[in-house]
Amino acid sequence: MNANSLAQLETRLHRVERHNRILLALFCVMIGLALMGATKRGPNVITADEVRTNRLSLINERGNVVHEWVVHGGMLIEQ
Repeated sequence: MNANSLAQLETRLHRVERHNRILLALFCVMIGLALMGATKRGPNVITADEVRTNRLSLINERGNVVHEWVVHGGMLIEQ
């Protein structure tokens, strides 16, 4: 190998190493953003224009049923 080909090889090697460092940094940023998104909790709110059901249960923050209504014979009955 002559000096010219060694210089070209060294230039290519530096470029590949620089690209690898950039890709590694981007990968770390993406992983960090994904972890932040996975741990960030927003409000657990569901909105809808219409809800159809035969039974409606209201629960508290612990998941216990507080009130429950059912439709029986066309009438809404609290249980």
